Amino acid sequence: MSGPLLARLEDIPSAGEGPFRCSVDGEELGLFRVGEQVIAWRDLCPHEAAQVCRGTIAGTRLESDVGDYRFGRAREILRCPWHGWEFDLRTGHHLASGSGARLRSHPIEVRDGLVFDAAGLAHDRELVITGRHEVAEAVVVLDLSPADDAPLPAWAPGAHIDLELASGRRRQYSLCGDPRDRTSYRIAVLREVAGRGGSAEVHDDGQLGARLLMKRIRNRFPLVGASRYLFIAGGIGITAMLAMARSVSRRRGAAELVYVGRTSDAMPFRDEVAALGFARTIMTDADGRPDLTAMLAATGDETVIYCCGPTEMITQVAAAGERLGRRVVTESFTGPATPAHADDQDGRDFDVVLAGSGQRVTVGATETILEALRREGIGHAASSCEQGWCGSCETRVLEGAPQHRDTVLTDAEREESDRMMICVGRATGDCLTLDL
Repeated sequence: MSGPLLARLEDIPSAGEGPFRCSVDGEELGLFRVGEQVIAWRDLCPHEAAQVCRGTIAGTRLESDVGDYRFGRAREILRCPWHGWEFDLRTGHHLASGSGARLRSHPIEVRDGLVFDAAGLAHDRELVITGRHEVAEAVVVLDLSPADDAPLPAWAPGAHIDLELASGRRRQYSLCGDPRDRTSYRIAVLREVAGRGGSAEVHDDGQLGARLLMKRIRNRFPLVGASRYLFIAGGIGITAMLAMARSVSRRRGAAELVYVGRTSDAMPFRDEVAALGFARTIMTDADGRPDLTAMLAATGDETVIYCCGPTEMITQVAAAGERLGRRVVTESFTGPATPAHADDQDGRDFDVVLAGSGQRVTVGATETILEALRREGIGHAASSCEQGWCGSCETRVLEGAPQHRDTVLTDAEREESDRMMICVGRATGDCLTLDL
């Protein structure tokens, strides 16, 4: 199942010649060719919401009034026609030193010469467990094939699928197989002793022949173009890195993979990692904890650093990257220890209005929006992690100011206040109107 058709590849101008302009649900987009890729950017400059996709493109760095550049190498640059802000067309990052602003991308699927909308692309495909392997301590690998034998949706390194288990629980799992294989998906699941039941259900009931429902396929952790990579994986976080590392290896790119685990028995895919040729493993019980700051300090400005693993590791790598001026891309499988951006809004009620029906629901001081909706028998809002990190419950905000407590949205996206994660977010005022 694909989303709406946005364009034919032949309609998109050549690299450097501007975008093909289109819209999705009233949201203006620009489809750009960047190298061999097609990338979709929202036509919205983070500086005063100007129509950035109408700007000019240059092949090298331009002079700018907005400050010194953090990067100096040649690239394709999109310049906002209204205020002169300049962005790396491949990554969306603002090119002024110290700026954290960036363009907002829109997910697309390119297939058979056509470009489709893939925003949270729903598939509802029944999958059958055709392979099961115990690969490490408390880690099981499942091979999932389509029940209807039709080709599975294409995916790129960094993608994950939303699975609905037999109990109705929905969980996200990184795809760690080969993106070129359209006949099966591969996932790895760690049994979480203190979890909420999803991983235990997969381990106990996920036997050969069992069926699961794939609800969506998404990619919030895409592999961007770079001349060099440093991949840092902790424990089960290796699942999000495998396809990336293999992709770089196939094209003989420059990379290093550092795989950290407690013991060798607790580290899945050790043989696959060793076969890459640019990986090293660190077992903390024997080797001690790695100096993550030193790892990042040894990289150059051209290196993009990816990190996936425990929250503590991600926090350390992100902090070191900020201090050293390195570009760090992270993904977490757990929520923050405390709600992100929490403040004194706890302790009071507020109302939520559902735009579709006009129904008003009061959210109590100690409950979430999602819990309040369930209390009222409103169960159509999607959810999974319920900790603010997976993005399943992202909901458009039509009126009111949300208080963000998730780890999905960037600071720039929070400032727009046009969407929120209703599993953790609250209201800064007395009422929110949501697109539900």
